[in-house]
Amino acid sequence: MSTTLTSNLIIPEVVSSLIDSNLGDGITLLPLAEQDDTLVGQPGDTLKFPVFAYIGKAAVVAENGQIIPGQLTASMKSVTVQKYAKAISISDEARLSGYGDPVGEGSRQLAHALDHAVDDDLFQCLNDVGVARKCVTGEISADVIADALTLFGEDAEGGKVFLTDAKGLAALRKDPDFVGRGDMGEDLVMHGAKGEVWGCEIVVSNKVRENAQVKEKNYFIVKPGALRLVNKQGALVEIEREPEYMRDNIYASLHCVPYLYDASKVVALTQFTGLQSLTENALKKGFYAEKNEDGKLLITVPEEWSAPNGYRWVCAVNASAEDEGVYGEAYAEGRDIAEETAANGAFCHLLLVDDKNMPVKTLTLAIA
Repeated sequence: MSTTLTSNLIIPEVVSSLIDSNLGDGITLLPLAEQDDTLVGQPGDTLKFPVFAYIGKAAVVAENGQIIPGQLTASMKSVTVQKYAKAISISDEARLSGYGDPVGEGSRQLAHALDHAVDDDLFQCLNDVGVARKCVTGEISADVIADALTLFGEDAEGGKVFLTDAKGLAALRKDPDFVGRGDMGEDLVMHGAKGEVWGCEIVVSNKVRENAQVKEKNYFIVKPGALRLVNKQGALVEIEREPEYMRDNIYASLHCVPYLYDASKVVALTQFTGLQSLTENALKKGFYAEKNEDGKLLITVPEEWSAPNGYRWVCAVNASAEDEGVYGEAYAEGRDIAEETAANGAFCHLLLVDDKNMPVKTLTLAIA
C-alpha cells in the first residue's frame, strides 16, 4: 500500500510563501513609492483624498490697507484598487521528473509577473505628469539635468533618482560632472544606482523609452514620496487540481493600485516625438472654454498643464470639431490665449507650440 506524502503534492502555503518572499523584487520604483495600507482589512475599494490648490504668494499691503482673504480650495482625487493576476499550469510529469525546481521557478515567475505589471503602471503614473513638470530637452547631459532641477525650486535638496535608458547613462559617464558608483556614499535611495550627477542617483530602466500614447520620450528625476501604492490585499494564491489531465493550475493575484501622489516631486526631461491629442476627456483634465457677456473667449488651462519653458498655448476658433495641427509643421492660425479672441465659432482649438509655432499637444473644446 502506497501513502501520499506532502512531497507528492503542491502545498498552497509553500507556494504562497515563495511568491510573497519574491514579491516587490522586480518593482524598480518601489523605493520611491510610499506603501499605503489604509484599505487593508477595510470595506470598499476606493481611496479618496483632498488635493489642495496653492493660495498664491502673499501681497504687499500698505498701512491701513485692506487684506483681501483668499479662498482655500481643494479637489477630491480618488483611486480604485485593481486586480493583477497571472496563472501557470504544471503537469505531474514536469513536477516529478523535470530538471530543477518547476514549482519554485513557477512561483518566482508569478511574483515577477505581478511586479512587472505594477512597475509598468508606476511608470505610467510618471508619464501622466502634467506639462508644467516637464523640462524639454534634446540629448541628456549633466547640464540638462542641472537645468531640470530648477523645477524643484527651493525643494531641490534631498535624495533624488534620475531614471534613464542605457544611452543616457553612456552619455553621462562621459561627462566630467559624473560621479562613479565607487565614489558615492552609502545612504542611497536606490542601491542599484550606476552613478550620480548633481545629487541624482542614476538608475537604468528599459521602461525609459518612447511612449506612443503620449508621443514623448521621458527621462525622470523623482524624489521619494512622489508615488504611492495602495494595498488592499497581499498575494493570494489558489491551486486548482485537474485530475483528468494530471496537472495543477496555480493562480496568483494582487489587489492594489499605484498612483502619482505628489507631482511636485517629479520632473520629466522630455523629448517630444509627435503630436498628442488631448481632446478625449479634456474637461476631466480641467481645460475649459466659454464665451463671456461680450462675446469674447475665456479659456481655462489647469495649472498642471501650464506651458513649460520655451512653449506656449495658442488658440483658434472655428466650426470644426476635428483636432488641428500637424507635428513638424508651424501652426499659423493660433493666437496667444492671453489675447482677446472673439468666440465666433462652436469650437476652440488649443495647441501647445514651441517658439517656432510647432505643435506638440492639441485639443478641441466645445465653447460653452
